[in-house]
Amino acid sequence: MSRFSKLSGLVFLFLFSNSLISDPIPNKIKIGILSKYSPDSVHIIAKNSRIQYSGKNSLEKDKTILIRAEEDQIRIIDGAKNSRSEHILFSSGEYELEIPKDKGPKKYSGDLEITSSKGKLRLILTVPLEEYVGIGMTSEFGDLFYPKDEKNLKPNWKQEYTIVASAMIRSYALANLGRHSKEGHDLCDLTHCLQFSGKLKKENINFSSSKKILLQDKSEKVLETFFHSTCGGNLSSPSVLWKNFKNPHYYRSGSDTNGGDVQCKNSPYFSWETFITKEEMESALEVKQIIELEPKYSESRITSLEYKDYSGKRNIQASEFLSKIGKKLGWNKTKSNDFKIETSSRGFYFKGKGFGHGIGLCQYGAREMAFRGTKSEEILRFYFPGAELRQIP
Repeated sequence: MSRFSKLSGLVFLFLFSNSLISDPIPNKIKIGILSKYSPDSVHIIAKNSRIQYSGKNSLEKDKTILIRAEEDQIRIIDGAKNSRSEHILFSSGEYELEIPKDKGPKKYSGDLEITSSKGKLRLILTVPLEEYVGIGMTSEFGDLFYPKDEKNLKPNWKQEYTIVASAMIRSYALANLGRHSKEGHDLCDLTHCLQFSGKLKKENINFSSSKKILLQDKSEKVLETFFHSTCGGNLSSPSVLWKNFKNPHYYRSGSDTNGGDVQCKNSPYFSWETFITKEEMESALEVKQIIELEPKYSESRITSLEYKDYSGKRNIQASEFLSKIGKKLGWNKTKSNDFKIETSSRGFYFKGKGFGHGIGLCQYGAREMAFRGTKSEEILRFYFPGAELRQIP
């Protein structure tokens, strides 16, 4: 009997099936890349790619092209050739992309289409779904596959954790298909969707799952599988952070413990402290003469904060508060929405737990379960009670 099965007071509604989901699963997925740069030019080294633009169609072993945005068209500089086009398409190749003022090339593979909108390049990469899952898993979970202390770990922990991690990426991606449909692609390459770092390195090729699992709700709709680094021992439902979120019961809420121990206790992000001066807080919140700052809680996490400034009392939602602090003072200044605040004459002392929103799967907690020999399906049941797990080809 596994340690997992000894957990008390936990009721799981679980359906596992080898049948396919009713809606077809796309073979490929479109990602908007270089999203944070919005470049107006890009230098491309393309290998073994078919290149199409302005009626030209050629298969190139090695090709170097410079592309510049010109309003809603692009300028293509191909050696001595210089032409304008509405778009350029690179098919089934490997690419190194260099943009101004950035260190080192970005590497990708797949189909790459480049257009221009209002003087900025729009780059859309199309890759097979499972390749996207592998890259997304390496981007979001990669470091967790290399623990510093590998003593007393079950030999198959990495295989089980890979199945769990790939299920997170696969389900979240499919649940959010078309999120950027107005821009012509499905997902972006930032945390707004999922981190996408580009072509897998050779040492990461082994990050492939032998079992492909998709999480769904009772109506066979793909479940939005939220995950975070470290819950600090306290998980919460999505409605704590997003008031109008539907079907919060698919996400575990409460303590993340096993035999009385918090499962992510060995995470380097388990607890944190930070100090924000009054001047920094006033600048971040765009207020004057702030006096008090009092958090309001639900499920042991911050839902909103009430503060008092020269004009009286005000209220701000936790998500907006964390966003303002992150944009002004850095995204790691306040690492989660689980903290206490002490006010002094100089500012505000934060004492918090965990890293992330505490919704869905705790990456360090799930890994600890895998360390102890818990099967992937059991880990997924633990963090997503009531969800249906479907195995796909």
